[in-house]
Amino acid sequence: MQKIKENRVKSETVLSKGMFHNLFPDNLVLMPQLNEVYELALAYYESKILTETELVQNGAYFARVGNQFTHHYLMCMGESLRLPQHSSSRLKSFFEKNQFRTGYASHGLFPYRGKFHPQMIKALINVMGLKPGDTVLDPMMGSGTVPVEASLMGVKSIGLDASPFCRFMSQVKYDAFSLPIHPLDQALKNTEKIFELFSYATGRSDSGSKNDKAFNKVTEIGILEFITGSGSSLADQMADFIGTDKSEVLDFLLLAYFDSVGYSERSKRKSPFTLFQAILERYIFVVKKIQHVLQNSNSNIAASKILLGDARAIELEDQCIGGIIFSPPYSFAINYLENDAFHLNSMGVNMDQLKNKMVGLRGKTLKEKYKLYIEDIARVLSECARVLKPDCFCTIIIGTNDNQLSKALGIPKEQVKGLHKIIIDLASNHGLSPMRTLSRQISGMANTMRNEYIVILQRKDA
Repeated sequence: MQKIKENRVKSETVLSKGMFHNLFPDNLVLMPQLNEVYELALAYYESKILTETELVQNGAYFARVGNQFTHHYLMCMGESLRLPQHSSSRLKSFFEKNQFRTGYASHGLFPYRGKFHPQMIKALINVMGLKPGDTVLDPMMGSGTVPVEASLMGVKSIGLDASPFCRFMSQVKYDAFSLPIHPLDQALKNTEKIFELFSYATGRSDSGSKNDKAFNKVTEIGILEFITGSGSSLADQMADFIGTDKSEVLDFLLLAYFDSVGYSERSKRKSPFTLFQAILERYIFVVKKIQHVLQNSNSNIAASKILLGDARAIELEDQCIGGIIFSPPYSFAINYLENDAFHLNSMGVNMDQLKNKMVGLRGKTLKEKYKLYIEDIARVLSECARVLKPDCFCTIIIGTNDNQLSKALGIPKEQVKGLHKIIIDLASNHGLSPMRTLSRQISGMANTMRNEYIVILQRKDA
């Protein structure tokens, strides 16, 4: 009986507080919707690495520190994206369930496939020990999540990507923090005229049909130069409608147009113009909300350099970067060039030349693509080790597809090592030692990849 009583007392003691209270002090309140093991692990690391003041300012997984709400919680509260009425129930449900993970600030502009959860990136910047004034690098920035999130945290950043569209999209998201509001309000009053100008410039009618070729009717230099170039009549017409010819504002409107074109290719329920109206309204709502939050929190946006660049040959000095976060492209699962074909063609990009610069797309057969992919990743890791300061961290988020790796390697699926383990071995060859690996499930890509791995490496000099 005594033993049973002791066991019950022990259970009562543990259960009365619960797991969270045993992991965290009572003054830290976790963020709503935190329900995955990797999130709990990152929250635990944040609680051990950051001061209470730092948790309030830059914490990712805590809603409150004592009686003070965190900046992240306040930034995510309220209506995040103002999705149009015709949005699918699946899309609405996704953003409701991921209110604190993605879609906040300017991250929700343009639904790019394979993008990070910004909340996770915020936490990784924290656990890597990066502070305001430090510089983080993403050599394969994709949709710009790392530079945008770092800037919100006061951490300087450099983002590189081989795709001109990714550079363009990332720059627009960063510029959203300081866009003038009046021209955007004017744009909402002139959506039909703006849509007609963009349609003319890209040679695309309001048909909703898929057309991955964009034909510039005036010049082959690309729509960005066509819109904002010296003496551009289109820029002059835009200025008449919205009151400015600032390239940042015109680029913002163009991204909304690109978004509407992509949406119209996936859905025939609404015309491209109707979609453009709804998307532009959503974009402008996002800008107004984040600027309001930043103004009330007295936040200082850190500088970011968003550049075209090759991760295999990074044009930076040795040991100049305080931290690196990137994700190798999911090229075995996603053909980024095919998805972005309309946008890239409209920008005057030579698709064949760009393909040769894209990691994972070089080669003809799956076996050849895999061989070149591994060679390219080894070069990327070598460059990361070169530009990273000693004892600093490089975090790689890696998706893997054992079925495709099995085909590429010509071995049974059960014998596949896993891409994350292969990359860890490659990194070790360049002085990047594994410190921690976390796994997380991938939602929305279950047919191609079910899991990805967060691999935290540290540069160790011999």
